[in-house]
Amino acid sequence: MRNIIRALVLCALTASAASALDVTATEPAAIKGAAKGDFSFKGLTVRGITWEKDAVVMPVTENKGRTYFDVKLLSKKLYGKLETCFKSGCARPPARVPGPVVKVDAVKPLKSKSRVANAELSFDGELMVVVGIMASSKEPGTIWLAFPETVDFKDEALKASVEKSVKDAWGKKAD
Repeated sequence: MRNIIRALVLCALTASAASALDVTATEPAAIKGAAKGDFSFKGLTVRGITWEKDAVVMPVTENKGRTYFDVKLLSKKLYGKLETCFKSGCARPPARVPGPVVKVDAVKPLKSKSRVANAELSFDGELMVVVGIMASSKEPGTIWLAFPETVDFKDEALKASVEKSVKDAWGKKAD
């Protein structure tokens, strides 16, 4: 039984290492030379990525005078892809782009009564999105997720999978 589990873990690690986020679309479509754009990957879009002073700048969330870095790049490879798009246009994505491997990297409890925790999600180990775990005020004991305004899920199955993973991780953390 242990060998089967080890083999499954090894397969999962190998598969996640082999996959990579590919830019599937941009808005504007001709992103070359633009100062700002929305980048789509398989299943999700990150809005408001900018090109400032020859650097890729990820969008931030501002609330009550504070700045939150909810979307972060985790790999130089993805940074290079975004940089290339701004400098010389995006390469055509492969004909069949696999969906991202999403992993809940961390769940960090907070002291707030409404936002009880933050969950850090990694997409193919290249992009991190911080999601708020919110306690419902209408239904005690129920939680819902607050995604950054700059992240849109285009694939409802991916979003449902992400929500389930985060809720499961929070359930384990809360126990």
